[in-house]
Amino acid sequence: MLRTRATPWRCLVLFLPAWALALGASTARAADTVDWRLGLGGGSAHGRTDCVAGYACDAEGGQGQLHVDALIDEAWAVRLAAFGARRFHGGDTSPAGTPFGGDFAVRGLALSGSYRWAFAPDWDLEGRAGLASVQTRFRYAAPFAGSVSHTSTQPLLGLALGWSPAPDWRLSLEWDVTRFEAYRTQGPLRLLGLAVETRF
Repeated sequence: MLRTRATPWRCLVLFLPAWALALGASTARAADTVDWRLGLGGGSAHGRTDCVAGYACDAEGGQGQLHVDALIDEAWAVRLAAFGARRFHGGDTSPAGTPFGGDFAVRGLALSGSYRWAFAPDWDLEGRAGLASVQTRFRYAAPFAGSVSHTSTQPLLGLALGWSPAPDWRLSLEWDVTRFEAYRTQGPLRLLGLAVETRF
């Protein structure tokens, strides 16, 4: 059974230069030290996959995310996020052309820029755009065994509605959209959830 090895965590080195440049720009624009925002969240995920006759097909799963934002000013920020989503049930096709059923698990790293609009006291709307390194692992359903993984670079868009109950705390409803690929299966990945953030 085919097994490939590719981890998005090794792709972190691709993001580090851009991250360093972003931090350098934020430091240049701010006379004092950069403010940071650390966030943790989770919720539901929707990953649309192909379906194979005789196997389960379910596009709904759960997701979690950890992110850190470098705040350039009160409106602009740069975000580095790690996320994961599972378990989507569907099908994929082997390199030999054989269809298999199984489940998908997705994880990745994303670098994005964001703009926040404070439209009311304690309330804001934030938009994000960037790139994500996304790894998809497809695990074959019984009676087969094994798995295959694939890593790709995908665009990422996000939107968040935030509420700040205190100056250094923020609760937000987060919605992110990207894509994932297995061997031949590919589709959209939508993440919806709640996040809590603290500023330091």
